[in-house]
Amino acid sequence: WYPQLQRSESVELPEKLKQLPVKSWLHVALTVHTPDEDGFGMHGSVMFVINPPWTLYATLQEVMPVLAARLGEFGQGSFVLEQQAA
Repeated sequence: WYPQLQRSESVELPEKLKQLPVKSWLHVALTVHTPDEDGFGMHGSVMFVINPPWTLYATLQEVMPVLAARLGEFGQGSFVLEQQAA
């Protein structure tokens, strides 16, 4: 898990993790509002799972739209869901 921030490290981390020599991974991010204009604060949460359970991707495909709609502030909820399967 890591926070979604306006910092370059938060943007670069998943790209670096995708380059690891592992057979399978899952990347899911939930954004609950647009970043603040001042660039401070957390605007979402991210998980990067190495060797995820095979059912996790399908489960998240169903759950993430609901979470984004319910937890998003002022209709700004969104998500990203990616995987590399073995």
